[in-house]
Amino acid sequence: MLELAEPFAMSQPAISKHLKVLEGAGLISRGRDAQRRPCRLEARPLSEATAWLENYRRLWEGQFQRLDALLDEMKAIQPGVATQGEEDR
Repeated sequence: MLELAEPFAMSQPAISKHLKVLEGAGLISRGRDAQRRPCRLEARPLSEATAWLENYRRLWEGQFQRLDALLDEMKAIQPGVATQGEEDR
């Protein structure tokens, strides 16, 4: 556990709490090896979460592209209207 805490500005108990949360979520598993408690990443739940997030990323990317197109259309109709980013210039 000390090896995990070393690169972070966190105490060993804080690292332990974080590991318990990750273990409870099924993202890591912990074993026993004498005095050591080796941790192992569980790839399946991470890949499921990544796939779920990717679906929403594509959905929102499409929504933002449509919004950009609408704003470009509105700007072409009313050339004097500036978008928020252009007001700051």
